[in-house]
Amino acid sequence: MRSLIRSIAAVSLCIGLIACTSQPQQRAAPAQPAAQPAPAEQQKFDLKGKVVSIDKSGKRVTVDHEAIPGFMGAMTMAYTVKDEHLLENLSPGEQITAKVVSGGGGFWLEDIVAATKPDANAK
Repeated sequence: MRSLIRSIAAVSLCIGLIACTSQPQQRAAPAQPAAQPAPAEQQKFDLKGKVVSIDKSGKRVTVDHEAIPGFMGAMTMAYTVKDEHLLENLSPGEQITAKVVSGGGGFWLEDIVAATKPDANAK
């Protein structure tokens, strides 16, 4: 009788183990790739002002500019110029127009055009 009880217990244990391992396992959904943030939209604003100083090695120009509607008030500040060739023909005192480009957490000048050359005879 004991052997019959042991046999039944062993068979029950085997059936229980089989039942536990044969259940379909839920699979985790495949990981979705992280959404890449869209590149920041660039905005361009018209700048009018006077060149105060030029730092060719640092690719910067300091401009005393008028208010830039929708962007910033009138002030004197240094701007990065990505295209260093735009600095080659600029001189302090020169009136310029340019585009301030804002995007990606920073801003810089493009399309710099000399409006007037400084008067060499002015004191």
